Amino acid sequence: MDIKKLFDSGISFNDFIKSEDNKNPEIFKNRFETVTIDESIKNIKDSSRVSSVLAFAESWCPDCQVSVPIMAKICAILGIDFHILKRKGYEEDMMVLCKDKEAKIPTFAFLDDSFKVVGTWIERPKVIKELVAKGDNSFRSGYVNGAYDKEIIDELLEKISRS
Repeated sequence: MDIKKLFDSGISFNDFIKSEDNKNPEIFKNRFETVTIDESIKNIKDSSRVSSVLAFAESWCPDCQVSVPIMAKICAILGIDFHILKRKGYEEDMMVLCKDKEAKIPTFAFLDDSFKVVGTWIERPKVIKELVAKGDNSFRSGYVNGAYDKEIIDELLEKISRS
């Protein structure tokens, strides 16, 4: 897998929103504009090796609708290059990144300046994964409406700062 080649073939968040297969561009725009991320996170960039993030995502996916705009906003604040590829057609490449060998979306690959993968974040925050494992689906409405944004932001920032 040539991660730099994959990254270079990805599209920007704005192009992802405008893509012809995105039936709900407003969801992504509104989430990006309304999610609150403290600008004080800028100091994280100084201690992080992350210079790029490659996302695998699909516009129809609720998990992508929740997390991709958050990642895009974090990258915009931190000055990190952010590109998106669809899952379809890249499943093999994604499985290299996924521990459980499933091509789950969104998958975020955190890359250093040599395009080495220094971390990943896959699908959902830990709290949601734990609820799903218990068979508790009561989170769904709150999840898509921002109730777990803080957990997502915290996990993504931790990945960036530790990578």
